[in-house]
Amino acid sequence: MKTTILPTASHSLRHSLVISGCALLFLLELSGCSRTPGAEKPRGSVTIQITNGTEPVTEGQVDLVNEQTGEGGGGALNSEGTASLEQVALGSYTVTVNPPPQEPVIPGQAPPEVKSYENIPSKVRQIKTSPFKLEVKSGANEFAFDLKQAD
Repeated sequence: MKTTILPTASHSLRHSLVISGCALLFLLELSGCSRTPGAEKPRGSVTIQITNGTEPVTEGQVDLVNEQTGEGGGGALNSEGTASLEQVALGSYTVTVNPPPQEPVIPGQAPPEVKSYENIPSKVRQIKTSPFKLEVKSGANEFAFDLKQAD
């Protein structure tokens, strides 16, 4: 026995599925499922200069961590010892400074020389021990930290 769907029934079913799909997409949009979490928070830009005495620290990574919200960001230091971060949520942050990542070991080749970064004290490399704090406000924010003051 063969089942036949009448053209009007098939058209009606297709029409119902399209309307249901559109309604579902509309409801997901209303519930916020398509938004990035925290996208509506006010934000600012941050420029951080890192020195060791009078010398800029030109190799390394600066990271910000808001210990209350878990938010953060980071950037590599440039040749002037500066890192720039955009779209940082407003709030209080702990600043850490770390050496750049080491080059990976390639099988069959001699491992790269491990460089020591004596100009970055171990104290500023961890959130729990870094004395550097900052407050991000709306607009442009500029900060400077001297690693010699961390000792």
